[in-house]
Amino acid sequence: MYDNLITLINEQTEGRDEVGNPIKNETKRVLFAEVKSIGQSEFYQAASSGLRPEAKFIIADYLDYQGEKILEYAEYGGARAQRYRVIRTYRTGNELEIICRKELGV
Repeated sequence: MYDNLITLINEQTEGRDEVGNPIKNETKRVLFAEVKSIGQSEFYQAASSGLRPEAKFIIADYLDYQGEKILEYAEYGGARAQRYRVIRTYRTGNELEIICRKELGV
């Protein structure tokens, strides 16, 4: 059931500031998604490749995904959203699974 709101974020660098740090611009889109945990076998297979998947988000239509690499989700409708980095996507029929790891330092 697609009853959770996620925010897909497209991040683009638009030059540099006076110190040389990149200036980033974010474009956000909100979608409904189903939230699932990572299965045990999927977790260990990914870990053997150096990846650490922590959440799986399923959207109803794969065409709604435009290659975003960052995703925000506030668990249980909380006020503070957790940022995730997209590890990979997997299409099953019209649905799209978005596998993510938590983004640290944000």
